[in-house]
Amino acid sequence: MTRSIGFWNLLSSTYAKQSIGNEGAYQRKIAQTQSMMRPDMKVLEIGCGTGSTAAIHAPHVGHYTGVDYAPKMVAIARGKIGGASNLSFEVSTFADWGAADASYDMILGLSILHLMPDYRDTLAKAYRLLKPGGYLVTSTICLGDHAGIVKYILPVASSLRVAPVIVPFKLDGLTSNIKEAGFDIVDEWQPTPKEAAYHLSQKPA
Repeated sequence: MTRSIGFWNLLSSTYAKQSIGNEGAYQRKIAQTQSMMRPDMKVLEIGCGTGSTAAIHAPHVGHYTGVDYAPKMVAIARGKIGGASNLSFEVSTFADWGAADASYDMILGLSILHLMPDYRDTLAKAYRLLKPGGYLVTSTICLGDHAGIVKYILPVASSLRVAPVIVPFKLDGLTSNIKEAGFDIVDEWQPTPKEAAYHLSQKPA
């Protein structure tokens, strides 16, 4: 955990300046997510990074909280709050985030599940924290479906402690994991096997 926090703290400034790799895919995910949002919703984003997506979504809901365990990421995110009274960022892991069951209408985990070896616990906690009928939105790299050498390089880099742990999801396995956690899949979409897979899932009402 400490190694990962240090990695993301070190990367925070560079990460904040990165451009979107596939702008069209990003906008489609934004639009699909916002189509499920309502002005009275209470939303939580886990692994919010520098808060760019949170700032886009916040005007569409009642309150939006982003959490990330890297303090320097959160510091950058807080600089994007501006005058938004319904947007906040906190330093925390999702495992340590204290919230009552059925607290949220939507939980987002964008580019985060593949960085969580305890992803099953993450999915289970997300299910508990969502209200009946609430939505889980994820965007996840499926390294197990990659055909190129990167599939093998990243695990080695992680073992050498120069990169975070990457869970080698395959799309069908990831979808099964989400279903096994109790969710219904509303939408599943992946631009290409090399890009993150988007899942819009719902806790049964």
